[in-house]
Formats: sequence, C-alpha cells, structure tokens
Amino acid sequence: MTPSWDHVRSLLAVLSEGSLSAAARKLGLSQPTIGRHIDELEQQLGAALFTRSPSGLEPTATALALRPPAEAMAAAAGS
Repeated sequence: MTPSWDHVRSLLAVLSEGSLSAAARKLGLSQPTIGRHIDELEQQLGAALFTRSPSGLEPTATALALRPPAEAMAAAAGS
C-alpha cells in the first residue's frame, strides 16, 4: 500500500519541526491530525518513526531512511 501524500507531508513536517504541534502549525492542521497521520503511517510500515525525548520527537532510523524518498515526492508535487 502506498502511503497517503498527506501522511508523507506530515512526516516531513515532523522531521523538520521536531514536534507534532510545530508540524501542525507549519501545515495549518491540528496536532491530533498530524498525530493520526504519523500513527497511520507507522501502522502501514509496521515500524516506529519517532521516539519521544525531552527535546521533542527523535526520528528513528526508519524515519531517516524515508526522508530522501519523501523529499523527492514533495519536490515532484511542487511542495
């Protein structure tokens, strides 16, 4: 199953912003929506994408590996 573009956009926003709330502000969405997108993407992939830390969300190796193809998708979409 191919991930939803909305989920990929949310992943990129969390990677760049470091938190669900900052990613939500960046995308003009609610924090619960971003959280759902990440949860659904993790379920599709069968892997955790972030771990919580005192400084925010830390990306896992899986999330970091997804960054280049997600950025390519964003470039192709003109985002």
